[in-house]
Amino acid sequence: MEKPAVKIRKTTAGKMTESSGIFGKLLWMACMAAAVFLFYAVAPGMKAEARAQVVRETRAVTFTEKIPFRTDYIELPNYYRGYTEHVSDGVMGEKETTFQVVYEGGIPVRIVSVQSRELAKPVNEVVRRGAKVLESRTVDGGASKVSFANPLKGRGWLSADFYDYHGHNGIDIAAPRGTPVYAAAEGKVSLAGWYGEYGRCVIIDHADGSQTLYGHNSALMVSAGQTVKQGQKIAEVGSTGNSTGNHLHLELRVGSRFLDPLIYLDQ
Repeated sequence: MEKPAVKIRKTTAGKMTESSGIFGKLLWMACMAAAVFLFYAVAPGMKAEARAQVVRETRAVTFTEKIPFRTDYIELPNYYRGYTEHVSDGVMGEKETTFQVVYEGGIPVRIVSVQSRELAKPVNEVVRRGAKVLESRTVDGGASKVSFANPLKGRGWLSADFYDYHGHNGIDIAAPRGTPVYAAAEGKVSLAGWYGEYGRCVIIDHADGSQTLYGHNSALMVSAGQTVKQGQKIAEVGSTGNSTGNHLHLELRVGSRFLDPLIYLDQ
């Protein structure tokens, strides 16, 4: 019997014959083409629809913040620089700022406008301060920019404040014995020697009528009548006179008044 010209589709044990396999491949390729078409043609529209469903809204967000006050100074020409006197307190101001914020799906995405308004104006603090500078020539030949330089040039530590106890008219700066003591300002030495409870002491008269006193020294490097410049070595720290340990006792006198040296010293 002659063989048929076309193969007949047959099913055997759960799988297709050769003829059915070709048909399956064609069907699979058609499905893939359809899927690709749907992805590129339909998916963008679905994404746009999803975006359209996100809730978009504009909200007003308001913040308040403090406005700092400044300090207005009243210059006092008869007081040394460093002196301050409080006149009136400052008061903080207040400002309100409103932001128009766009939210998408509850998330802030951009700010579309900002508006600010002042709720309260700040009130400046008022302080009086000294403007006077005692002019001094320094040991390096320059001109001083401060009225009184630190006589220990930052060495030592404060062991007693101004008026720390009754009759204490200066400050005490503790330092090792022999630490150099320097003139706080240019002037003429009016006393260099033993001075009662101050022990070995130096007093310098300055051009504007003020005086500085350096007490309890172990040694003196100047004599009465000598002119010294700011920063010149005049003594060495000790514990002479009414003293319980090595330190410099420093006083600043203007006429009959005692001033707190810490206020005026270049720290």
